[in-house]
Amino acid sequence: MGAWGYLPFENDAALDWLEDLEADGADAVRQALAKAGDRYVEASEGALALAAAEVAAATQGNPLGNLPEGVADWVSAHGPEITAEDVEMALDAVERVAGDRSELAELWDGAAEPGWRESVADLAGRLRLALE
Repeated sequence: MGAWGYLPFENDAALDWLEDLEADGADAVRQALAKAGDRYVEASEGALALAAAEVAAATQGNPLGNLPEGVADWVSAHGPEITAEDVEMALDAVERVAGDRSELAELWDGAAEPGWRESVADLAGRLRLALE
């Protein structure tokens, strides 16, 4: 059965990406954030970027309340590998995923689920806080 919810780790793409995080560490975070580039962001790429941004926020002491166990463990062990530059990249990625050139934003706006926009705004706020 697939997983689909509006929080960053409530979808199959993000849950599958956790294997990449374990295997590739901070590089997996950077690669997922880079996928939300300056072009139209596909839904799966947006989901990965949000999950990676959530990891970046958690490494800065601003985690989502309910991180998957593997993510919390990774953050504890490898958090210092995520730099301020990575956090800036995460904020840029979140803003692109929430923007008008994003399939994920189109899907959630079409579903009339305000929780997605609220969760993305919360994540962006936690990343901004880390950059202060």
